[in-house]
Amino acid sequence: MPLRPLLFAAAILAFFAAPQLLPEFYLFQICLIAGTALAVLGLVVVTGLAGQISLAQSAFVALGGYGASILAASWGVPLWAGIPVVAVVVAGLGFLLGQMTLRVAGHYLALATLAVTAIVQLALIHWEALTGGAAGMAVPPFEIMGRALTSGRELYYVIVPVTALFILTAQNLIASRFGRALTAIRQSETAAEAMGLDVLRYKAAAFAASAFLGAVAGGLLAPLSTYLDPAQYGITYAIYFLAIAVVGGMTSPTGAVIGSAVFVLLPNYLQAFQSYLGLVFALLLLGFIVLRPNGLSSLPWLRQAGALLHRTTGPKP
Repeated sequence: MPLRPLLFAAAILAFFAAPQLLPEFYLFQICLIAGTALAVLGLVVVTGLAGQISLAQSAFVALGGYGASILAASWGVPLWAGIPVVAVVVAGLGFLLGQMTLRVAGHYLALATLAVTAIVQLALIHWEALTGGAAGMAVPPFEIMGRALTSGRELYYVIVPVTALFILTAQNLIASRFGRALTAIRQSETAAEAMGLDVLRYKAAAFAASAFLGAVAGGLLAPLSTYLDPAQYGITYAIYFLAIAVVGGMTSPTGAVIGSAVFVLLPNYLQAFQSYLGLVFALLLLGFIVLRPNGLSSLPWLRQAGALLHRTTGPKP
């Protein structure tokens, strides 16, 4: 039997078997890993692939979560319809942001995107009539055909497939003309311009893709948490996403999943060190930057698994 149908069948079997075999807590954790990986996937595109340092991912996640929740609460738009609409709008804002900020580079770009995160958080806190202010707002349940999905077991059937779809899309994007153009820009903008590439447009498009993925992730994570607090969408959250990307592998879509699993699951095994969890994550990030800058996805067996995934899910020749 060919490898591609065999792996596809195994993945489908595992997907439907998990809710039958795992308790609610673990399904919630899987949903949290998947949603976080989707947000980090945006950094894989804009930072790992295009080489643009971005600290605005938490702002995009916040806009996606708040935007879809406000549409549902104030105008009755169901989350399944509001999330893609808001994601497209946020992607447009990301493209405009790229046009305005990507004329700068390096630490200036990082500071510019950091300012965007601070501005969005301040807007969420002070626009009380719309967002609930510093007290936050409750998230309407995710409803499909009149059925409210309120548990991790139910949301599993939404969040995991959507994340898997975008992971596979990103895998194919890397090998596409667009992905090769972003890689060329990361390696040398001067050489890319000499080849005729519109560097600014490609970088802005990468920012738009990052914003879209962040907004979708925010919209999917919102009903999972059931409540939105503007305090969680600040600069610390932006660095949290960047740390996940570094640990998992900045240039690997599967690395986004691996890094998210580490950061979501590790606190469960460090209950005795909860007060020092920030220090643990900081040391973990520092260790990976120094010892394995390409992240966990660069481990030989994980790299081979990623290559196999790309061969079996990519377009047939």
